[in-house]
Amino acid sequence: MRDRVREIMGQQNVKGLDYKILILFFAVLACVVLTFYLASKGETRVYTHLFYIPILLAGVWYHKKAIYVALFLSFFYILVTYPLTHLSVDVFERSAILVVVAYVIGLVSEKRAKVEEELRETKDYLNDIIKSSADAIVVVDKEGIVRSWNKAAEDYMGYTADEVIGTPNKKFFADPEEADKIMEIALREGELKNYRTTVLNKDKKPVHISMSAALLKDKKGLPVGTVRVSRDITKIAELEEKIKEKRDNLDLILESMADGVYIVSGDYKVEFMNRVLIDEFGDQVGGICYKVFHDREEPCPLCKNTEVMKEKTVRWEWHSRMKNKTYDLIETPLKNIDGSISKLTIFRDISKRKRIEEELKEAKDRYMVIFEHALTALCVIEEDKKISLANKEFEILSGYSREEIEDKKWTEFIAEEDLERVNKYHDERRKGGAPACCVFKFVSRNGEIKHVNTCIEPIPGAKRCIASLLDITELKMKEYDLRETCEKLAELDKMKKDFLNVAYHEMRSPLAPIVGYASLLERIEHTDKGRKYIRNIEKCARQLEKMINRMLELARIDSRKVERILDEFSIQGVVREVVKSLEPEAKVRKQKIAIVIPEIEIQADKLKITAIFTNLISNAIKYTHEGGRIDIMVVDRGKDIRVCVADTGIGIPGEHLPKIFERFYMVDTSLTRKSGSLGLGLSIVKEYVKLHGGRVWATSELEKGSKFFFTMPKRQK
Repeated sequence: MRDRVREIMGQQNVKGLDYKILILFFAVLACVVLTFYLASKGETRVYTHLFYIPILLAGVWYHKKAIYVALFLSFFYILVTYPLTHLSVDVFERSAILVVVAYVIGLVSEKRAKVEEELRETKDYLNDIIKSSADAIVVVDKEGIVRSWNKAAEDYMGYTADEVIGTPNKKFFADPEEADKIMEIALREGELKNYRTTVLNKDKKPVHISMSAALLKDKKGLPVGTVRVSRDITKIAELEEKIKEKRDNLDLILESMADGVYIVSGDYKVEFMNRVLIDEFGDQVGGICYKVFHDREEPCPLCKNTEVMKEKTVRWEWHSRMKNKTYDLIETPLKNIDGSISKLTIFRDISKRKRIEEELKEAKDRYMVIFEHALTALCVIEEDKKISLANKEFEILSGYSREEIEDKKWTEFIAEEDLERVNKYHDERRKGGAPACCVFKFVSRNGEIKHVNTCIEPIPGAKRCIASLLDITELKMKEYDLRETCEKLAELDKMKKDFLNVAYHEMRSPLAPIVGYASLLERIEHTDKGRKYIRNIEKCARQLEKMINRMLELARIDSRKVERILDEFSIQGVVREVVKSLEPEAKVRKQKIAIVIPEIEIQADKLKITAIFTNLISNAIKYTHEGGRIDIMVVDRGKDIRVCVADTGIGIPGEHLPKIFERFYMVDTSLTRKSGSLGLGLSIVKEYVKLHGGRVWATSELEKGSKFFFTMPKRQK
């Protein structure tokens, strides 16, 4: 509707535009003609006052656009009077005054037009509010005649506006005298607030209403009537009756509460105290609250009575010097049956909690000192990955100030190639599904890349986590150097192995003819001494061949060229064959060999198992004194076997036991030196056992003997 009115007004303005332009045009034209006429007579001063007529019209109708009219007239005036005045100061002054007057008139008229428009819109807006208001809005003149009646009034009274407007308002009150009383109060005090009364609707049923009224005044400030805003509170009145019945029940509830409760009136009089508060402060019902609780002669400066009486609920903490306790107070308005308001206050003793809070604060301060002075860069990461807190070490690591850091996301410090991986780690770590630490490249302010080891730990009970970043750049550099060194060592080791492999083969080549020629020489007749020399040559050559073969075998193991040829065979049979081959040597030393082996079939490489037993038994024979004993025992443990080769020999010192299976390692004993051993036998045993998925170890006591054990699966995978 309002838009339609504006549209009509706009059309009227368009129609009125024509005559305004014509009037303005003829006014300007008259000024132009007058200027030409008077200039021809030599007059250049007085007639310019007539220029204000079109300027005034333009200012009133077109506001600031009047300045264009003033500029035109000024320019024309200067142009015409130039031959007579030669642009004297007066001409410029008059022209400037015309422009200034045009601007001022335009500005004033524009503001006035805006004010009128706002007033018109405000009036329409108020009319709309009155019509759409949920409260009844009624205008009653000074004589008590109804002048306005909105839709809300129609709803609960039942009368339409046509039925009511122009009639006395007395007829609507259950007590007609109420109408005069309301008018008297409004005229005397200027307003009426929350006045309760009873009216009769069209069906003559009583309706409880709450009314507020304000005076209506004319332009001279004289009262001409009242505007009354009322609301149907019939249900509220009924509820208040129920509240009255339940007030006693409320008192019983308050009495049973574990917190202290009291009720105080607007004039600070204590109306109620429950048992908890009476036990704490004594029965002070009827006393003045600031005297009871503060021992003061006037209200406490912190008192919230005024706020609560304005129907505001307040929560605050109060420390009682009298009791040396701190209370959490909830103070809320409590409406009484008569409409007055009292203050209901609930006291909760929080002294213990406050002490705990103080302790927590002290603990927080301590932890902040630790956080700040930790030697590791620390930062707190929020749920959106923004850094909310960082310590000094993080400032040093990043190169940013603390203020700059706390505006950034921590992902801004991660190198691009690590970003996806670290983001995934961060998200999984927050859920507890990732390792504690993650290494990535950290980008500092100047673009320098640093390697950091980051540990992220979620903070219990919060959606943030704390990150600890350790700068391992120097360690990484050393790691790179170490890796490079290892690669070089591996290359050198390979070269060494290749060299030894070739050397072993080359060393074995001349041994064959030495052994062969020694055998041939034995067939030729020699003296006893000559034959002895030949046998020594053959013996040493075969011993050297045995050493070279062992070294070649280790070379094959290192190059992973050793293969298993699996067979099914009896472990007992293998051991007996080995013992039979070594028995002559044992008899020479008067040693006894005992075998305790059940009939066990295993799947393994028979040659390598034979080599294992040969090395272990020959070592036992070698390091056992004459007349000693060697026991060979095998235990079937179901899925695997356990073998023990025990002797009563010289034993091995404890500090040497962890190293005896290493290559070329020899315990420094006279027997070892005499045997000419290279310390390769046990290392071959270890490799062969390991090749079959087993484990080898030894125990020993000096001068009491040694025991060598190994386990091995009965079936190979």
